[in-house]
Amino acid sequence: MAKKRKPWVLWLIVGITFLIAVGLICLSLYVKNSTAIIVLIVIDFIIMTFSLNAAISTSFRYKPKPKKYLNKAFKYDPGFLIDNLLKNGFKEKKVRYGNVYMKILGAVAYKITVITNASEYLNTDNNQNKTNTTNNDLKKCQRFIGCEVFLDYNDPDNKILKNIADFSFQGKNIYYEAFYFDKEANTLHEPNIITVSDDFKEDVDRLKNEYLMLIEEI
Repeated sequence: MAKKRKPWVLWLIVGITFLIAVGLICLSLYVKNSTAIIVLIVIDFIIMTFSLNAAISTSFRYKPKPKKYLNKAFKYDPGFLIDNLLKNGFKEKKVRYGNVYMKILGAVAYKITVITNASEYLNTDNNQNKTNTTNNDLKKCQRFIGCEVFLDYNDPDNKILKNIADFSFQGKNIYYEAFYFDKEANTLHEPNIITVSDDFKEDVDRLKNEYLMLIEEI
């Protein structure tokens, strides 16, 4: 595979070939048989064109503006979260990267994943994310409300924090959101606040207020 040249090298080649082209054109004005010179001019222009295209593509790359998301932060004590979930009837399942809590309320299935090991979360198998809730119970549900709470989000490449805003989404029958906890400031961050549809509003309010206890906003 050909080694990519640095932009300054490509621009230098463009400059040199341009000067050569000018010199050959001037020379052709004083030479009677200029066929050979014309051939050299064509070759020089081909080299200059390829070099110019490569220089432009490497020097002026499109840099998309980072998306801006509506976000909030709450004063938070994660020690109360698990106790509150269990008190509200959630079933707990321990997984390698933390705990998964599941509850079915009427036609709504709630799932809250608490991540305490970021490395295991990134390396986890899909099978580790399944709960023991029976398929028959889930088949009765018409809506799925879920969230991931990252008590640990530190990974070597910072993948989680870079992409956590994209973890939040809303579909026809599903609402999902991600949060992360700042241990130093004791704050829980909601990095991407989705405009909740009317179909999900009551369920999401219950998730945030009753189950996650997002009350003291800062």
